[in-house]
Amino acid sequence: MFAGDVDLKTWYKPDIDKKILKELSKRSDKKGIIDISIFFFAILASGYLCFFTWGTLWSIPSLLLYGNIFYCKVISIQHETNHETYFKSRSLNRIFYNITSLLGGFEILRWKWSHFHHHTHTIFTHEEVYDYEANSPRPTEPIRFLLNFLPLGPILNIQKVRHFTHFEIIKHSLGIISNVVKLTVPKKEIKNLINSSRLHVLFWFIIILISLYFGSWLPIIMLLLPPFYGNTILMICTMTQHAGLAENAKDHRMSTRTVILNPLFSFLYSNMEYHIEHHIFPKIPFYNLKKLHKVIKSQMPKPKEGIIDAYKEIVPTIFKQATDKNYFIHVEIPKSN
Repeated sequence: MFAGDVDLKTWYKPDIDKKILKELSKRSDKKGIIDISIFFFAILASGYLCFFTWGTLWSIPSLLLYGNIFYCKVISIQHETNHETYFKSRSLNRIFYNITSLLGGFEILRWKWSHFHHHTHTIFTHEEVYDYEANSPRPTEPIRFLLNFLPLGPILNIQKVRHFTHFEIIKHSLGIISNVVKLTVPKKEIKNLINSSRLHVLFWFIIILISLYFGSWLPIIMLLLPPFYGNTILMICTMTQHAGLAENAKDHRMSTRTVILNPLFSFLYSNMEYHIEHHIFPKIPFYNLKKLHKVIKSQMPKPKEGIIDAYKEIVPTIFKQATDKNYFIHVEIPKSN
């Protein structure tokens, strides 16, 4: 069975008026352009700060600021354009999906198909349908879990380096196919995936050559390395999605978590904190997820009120799952009317 074959009709769906759902599903080029424009100016401002402080100790906090803005928002846009909901225009979605995938170190075909698989087999652990986007597999390893949040954490976490997207791209460029690709990507796409991975490597070499030509590390640091030192905000948000929750459940309310974030994190994360809502209705644009949350709120578990509230239950669970892989957080589901 190809991993993409699944009957989503067997999964839980909340009651929602079809007219409301249709309205919430409307996409907008204007809203996408406004969002990416704000991001562009934030990158210009924080990038200028890096340039201005380069060579001083102030360059360290400047780079951390720039790297976190850059990486978190690039991956959020990459995710949304993968769903083709960031813009109304399919062409704009495809263009910016390719650009953000390149900047974020995410190969386009691997993530197109593996993310589709993540939505159809959310936190499934059976070998034949394993969800490779499960970010805290059991039994958990608390030290490695905590390393996710540190700058340079992906490098410090030696075991994870083998599965890091950049290392995976190098393997694919050499024709060495990873297990996640074997499971989720159709065979007819493999050759294109290999060629796409080689384009990624070529892009890296071009940036390195530009740095050598100008005698400056800045192009490498600001275009290639944000995934390594700018990972903190993205990981803080991302690890709230599924950590500690049920596996192999055909109800996203049991395997997925919604967290209310502050406006800055919400912007950088493109509203993906409304993650239960996103999983149930993956074709609703990020700018309508908060509205969707309000519409179906009575049928959803109570959301976590901020990052601290979420990690109050996540961290103890991660430590407990290190010795008891069958333990998980039992979510209180509202009773049906």
